[in-house]
Amino acid sequence: MPVSLFIKQLDDLLAENGLAFVSTVLDIVITFALAWLIVALVQRAARSLVSRRASGLEEMKARRLTTAVTLITHAVKYVAYFIAIAIAVGELGYAGAMNSMLAAAGIGSLAVGIGAQSIIKDVTAGLTLLFEDQLAVGDYISAAGVTGTVEAITLRATTVRCYGGEVSVIPNGSITVLTNYSRTDSLAIVEFPIAYEADAERALALMREEAEAYHAELGDIAVEKPEVVGAVQLSGGEMVLRAVQRVKPLEHWAVQRELTRRIAARFVQEGIALPRTRVQMAGEGKA
Repeated sequence: MPVSLFIKQLDDLLAENGLAFVSTVLDIVITFALAWLIVALVQRAARSLVSRRASGLEEMKARRLTTAVTLITHAVKYVAYFIAIAIAVGELGYAGAMNSMLAAAGIGSLAVGIGAQSIIKDVTAGLTLLFEDQLAVGDYISAAGVTGTVEAITLRATTVRCYGGEVSVIPNGSITVLTNYSRTDSLAIVEFPIAYEADAERALALMREEAEAYHAELGDIAVEKPEVVGAVQLSGGEMVLRAVQRVKPLEHWAVQRELTRRIAARFVQEGIALPRTRVQMAGEGKA
């Protein structure tokens, strides 16, 4: 016996016994259960696709695949539950009454327009971010005053996890300026202060030696040879020296920390005078 015929007979049987409301409830439950099942199957298929294909792709292509699959699954989720809600309203018999009330009040189009305005803006921006490949899951970005790693992208919003662990959800329509740190090489910039009376030429030579020695250990992480720029600032009795190492995206923090440590140790070993910070104790200087 076909499933549809069985459901119709069940509805007729419940109606004959004065239990039509039970039939309505069952229809609504079945509708939402089917919507949930469709979304679950799509999400499972998407995860399976990503796990099979992403492992054999380059990192950037894998991120794009993950981003596209995420958007598709969220789109399916919105459509499935929207249809389920529409069917539920129809089953309850409120569809016609609701349309008549909104039309009579003259606020139907106004309410939909106001409510949909921001949604359309967010969805349009989300589609633009996808098709122009401006960001992907896993990218480190700065947008709408938030800086962190992209964890998820939907048609309406982008989820970003910041350095401290906090999660921010940014409506796509609010992203007017986007900075993506994962798409281009990064600069590890080391600025090291020395005392004004220190031998600057000797300090620069030591900085260059340490930068070149570390560059030899970086391997593929380093994109170019390091550059010792020289003195970039004079203030407060100190001279600031700068060295720059171009590395692959997002590798600059680790390189910067290690190079700073090496230069500091070398300066101490070679006796390069460092700035002296004088801390005034409570009551010092009073008569």
